[in-house]
Amino acid sequence: MAINISGVGTQPSLTTKNERVSKEEASTQSTPNNSAVDSKETLADDTVQLSSVAQSLQSKNADSSSDAIDMDKVEQIKQAIAAGEYKIDSEKLASNMMSIDALFG
Repeated sequence: MAINISGVGTQPSLTTKNERVSKEEASTQSTPNNSAVDSKETLADDTVQLSSVAQSLQSKNADSSSDAIDMDKVEQIKQAIAAGEYKIDSEKLASNMMSIDALFG
C-alpha cells in the first residue's frame, strides 16, 4: 500500500477507502469506460495531510535528534559494561526517578 504525505492545509484531512469507493462508483456510473485496474489502483493509495503544527513538530524533532545522542559517551558506557566496570549510583537513580514521577503526579 502506498502512502502519500502532503503538508498542504492547516487541518489534517483523511479520506477513507469507503469514501474513495463511493466517489469511484459515482464516477464509474457517469463514465462507464473506466477499467477495473484503475479502481484497484485508486484503493491502493492512502493520503495523509499534516497540519502546520505537525510539520513544525516534525522538523524540530529531526533537527534535535542528531544532537541529542553523545556517541562518545555511549561507546564509553558500552565498554564499561562489557568490562564489568560500569557502576550505577542507586541514590542518584532513585532521585531522578522521583523527579520524573513528580512531573506526572
